[in-house]
Amino acid sequence: MVYALALSAAAFVGIGNAVQQRSAARAPSGAVLHWRLLGYLLHQRLWLAGIATSVVGNVLSGAALGLGSVAEVEPLSVMAVLFAMGVAAVWSRYRVGWREWSGATAVVVGVIVFLLVARPGPGQADAPVWQWALAATSIGAITAALVSLARRMRPQHEAAVLSLGAGMLFGLQAALTSTAARRLFDRGLLPMLVDWTPYAVVVIAVIGILLAQSAFKLAPLPVSYPPVAAAEPLAGVAIGIGVLEGTMRITPIALVIEIVALAMMTVGVYALASSRLVEAHHHAHHRPHLPHRHRHPPRA
Repeated sequence: MVYALALSAAAFVGIGNAVQQRSAARAPSGAVLHWRLLGYLLHQRLWLAGIATSVVGNVLSGAALGLGSVAEVEPLSVMAVLFAMGVAAVWSRYRVGWREWSGATAVVVGVIVFLLVARPGPGQADAPVWQWALAATSIGAITAALVSLARRMRPQHEAAVLSLGAGMLFGLQAALTSTAARRLFDRGLLPMLVDWTPYAVVVIAVIGILLAQSAFKLAPLPVSYPPVAAAEPLAGVAIGIGVLEGTMRITPIALVIEIVALAMMTVGVYALASSRLVEAHHHAHHRPHLPHRHRHPPRA
């Protein structure tokens, strides 16, 4: 049941993000990292359909996290990358080549191997508020540093770094979702609604969405989505261990494999960030609208 929910969640999330990226790519120039980007997207039916699809995936993921553990759910959640790539390959005007597929595969395999070898344990169902505050402050500081760094980079690298920041926030969101889902299953709807965690999930999700949509605006999905999908489970596991007192294998052999897996993921992200699709994306969405000029020629 847990695995079916997690795989279904990955499919919905991947497809939803592919739809969102197609809509975000058409947003006005200069909207990156600005709230008017979300204002624009909220008026786009295609983007709203993508968000609705992703919400279904997040609900299924929350159910899987409530019934199982991070170790069971997160390795399958990263499969969203391949679902998204498949949709992009069929739907997008850009040809997704071997470099993009190999980079995405390296990201997926690296994360899955890391999680399977590390075997992160679920830990406690909740933690004191001060521990959550410390985790949120740490994630917020890292994300702010990534955003500051990204703004000095070329579009493809900026997209990848913003995507990593979004993934960090979504990892925090996943950890809080797990706590809220367990409270819902154990105590009922009202005890969950009077707690602070579901509202924190919403706030963090909105900020993460802004970063993710900014990355989608800057680069095509094969470049802008895999980093967020890789960072989310890793951040979720780190929070699960640091805040919820989960466990992780740290034997010498396990550590070597985990480092190799993370290196594979890093190489995959770099390969995607160096993709030529970014240049095609940039020219397609920033070229002058010459056909429009010829619709109404000046009068003699």
